[in-house]
Amino acid sequence: MRRAAARDLDRVAALWTAITRHHEPLEPVFRMRADAERELIELLRAVQRDPDAAIFVYEEQGDLPGLCIVRIDRSPPIMEETERAEITDLGVRADVRRRGVGSALVARALAWIKENGVGRVEVQVSVANREGQAFWRARGFGNLMDVLHKRL
Repeated sequence: MRRAAARDLDRVAALWTAITRHHEPLEPVFRMRADAERELIELLRAVQRDPDAAIFVYEEQGDLPGLCIVRIDRSPPIMEETERAEITDLGVRADVRRRGVGSALVARALAWIKENGVGRVEVQVSVANREGQAFWRARGFGNLMDVLHKRL
């Protein structure tokens, strides 16, 4: 496990695309634009430049079957808790799931969060993603708030 390097971005983008495609059948909001893949590399470069974000990859004999993107957010100073982390993306290629790759990536992300002095982390998981719900709940994550939406 390590932080993604510039040389990894094409493979990270491909994995991120696969993760997104995996979620598309769950809800239309997850559908990727047809031309979005071109923008992924630039988005990943921006994440790499951000001191409050990190991209971790799981490397196995030169292969990158998993990724985890995490960032630190700051609230207005009117709140007692002014920092929180969010694991924005976690993905493991289908052919290597259930082998501990996701767990290892989450452990690394949580360590990075602690190293940065942040005491709380959030994840967003679709209610339709039963596998994801079970994964996060097995790691001690629980309900905080409901995100409601409405199509207009």
